[in-house]
Amino acid sequence: MAVAIDPQLAKSLGLHLAIVIVLVFGADFSSTPEMVSVSLESEGKAPIEAVAIDQQQLNSRVQQMQQERDNARAAEEKRIRDLERRAQQAERNRAEEEARLKRVAAEKRQADEEAQKSRAAAADAKKQQEQEAAKAREAEQARIAKEQERKKAEDAARAAEQKRKAEQEAAEKAAAEKAAAEKARQAAEAKERAEQERAMQEQMAKEAQARSAARARQAATEVQRYTALIRDAVQRNLLVDESMRGRSCRINIRLASNGFVTNVGVISGDKTVCDAAIRAVNRAGTLPVSPDPDVYNQLKDINLTVSPEF
Repeated sequence: MAVAIDPQLAKSLGLHLAIVIVLVFGADFSSTPEMVSVSLESEGKAPIEAVAIDQQQLNSRVQQMQQERDNARAAEEKRIRDLERRAQQAERNRAEEEARLKRVAAEKRQADEEAQKSRAAAADAKKQQEQEAAKAREAEQARIAKEQERKKAEDAARAAEQKRKAEQEAAEKAAAEKAAAEKARQAAEAKERAEQERAMQEQMAKEAQARSAARARQAATEVQRYTALIRDAVQRNLLVDESMRGRSCRINIRLASNGFVTNVGVISGDKTVCDAAIRAVNRAGTLPVSPDPDVYNQLKDINLTVSPEF
């Protein structure tokens, strides 16, 4: 449809349109932009006939050209990525092949070394077997020679032993006759000494029995005395109160040879009295003991009944 517009407005519109086309499509080298012509005429004051511009068609063309340029750029980027990917894959393949060749070379070197070691070990083993065989032959020869010498020595020793036995038998016979006479003499003397020894032993036994009885009486007295001393020492260290009246406790005391208390324990009795008795023994620390070993042996493990005294 023809539209009559002002000449100045038409010129301005045409100039702006040309600028827009240059700005939008000037940098696109992939396609030739479509030129839009605008005809401006002026004859005096008559109205100017202008070509109408379809804005929708223009926008569609602009979008189409932009899409073509984007597609071309995307295709180029994809081509570059594909080239880079193939280059990377080729580099990986090269590295893997290089590593494989190195492994093959290393395995071959190792196999060669192991084969060389095996050959050397086999040679050493063969040499050692030959040396051991030579030593075994020498040892067998030495054994045979030694066995022959041993047999000779045994024969000589056997003859010497037979001679020695004959001489010994003769000497033993003479010695036996002499010993029989000596034995008879010694038997008579032994009988006499035995009679004397028996009489002396009987006398000594009677004297020892008398001394033992006297010592037993003395030891019994000492045991009673030191038992009383131990009980007194415990009573002196016993702290009592009215709750203990009429009660008692039986305790066991173990003493060292110097009277030091090595252990004290409860046998039976009232707990309050027993606790006080244990404390009393520990407070005393050392209790009286006899210097006589027999008396000490009877009192080193003593059971004592403790009854509080008021």
